[in-house]
Amino acid sequence: METIVLSLGVAVCIALMGAFMVYSGDYRLLHGYHYATTPVAERPALARETGGCLIGTGVSIALITPTILPSWASIVGAVLLVASIAGMFVAVIRHNGALMSFAPNGSWPLMNTKPRMTMLACAAVGIVLSLLGIVPGVNMIATGDVSSLHSYHYANVAASDLPSLALVEGACMVALGAGMFACAIGCGGMTLRRPAPLWSKVLLGIGGTLFGASIIGALAAIVYFNGSLMG
Repeated sequence: METIVLSLGVAVCIALMGAFMVYSGDYRLLHGYHYATTPVAERPALARETGGCLIGTGVSIALITPTILPSWASIVGAVLLVASIAGMFVAVIRHNGALMSFAPNGSWPLMNTKPRMTMLACAAVGIVLSLLGIVPGVNMIATGDVSSLHSYHYANVAASDLPSLALVEGACMVALGAGMFACAIGCGGMTLRRPAPLWSKVLLGIGGTLFGASIIGALAAIVYFNGSLMG
């Protein structure tokens, strides 16, 4: 019960932040590097667009939170979460020219380093993040062991279906790791110059698609095999 209350509280707070941004056009709740090179006249529009996506994020968290809602609500929530995050990225890139940009006199640690060093730093972060998904995913596929999932995600799964669940969940975790690596490299490329190079936007889009699809796929598989998101 405490987890449900906490999750719903977070959902409400996020939605209220979004509503404030939509109503006021105040962009200052965003990180500075998301609007550093956005023309002043466009900043209220950026605030309202990202605020709308924050409202969607809050609603999605409420749908994913285990409640009296049917299991399919979790899938709807996952889809809405991915769409909301993607919408925020698109809004920032469209108005700001890049997901992260910096004013000439900014002080972000990597902005004054050589482009090669920036990419190396982002690649290092991407490798670490990707391994968090790829290593357990490969292990799950190889062994058929689903114990790395929460026990309530497979409590009602028939023994004969456990290898299939492990295969799907493992594949989704590998895709999640690959998506995080692609996003990290894409973000690194977007910091190099303005406007951001096309390849970095494409890579970020591919990474975001992999990330979102893997989450949706993992949740859908649990509902399919387990009968609900929580057994």
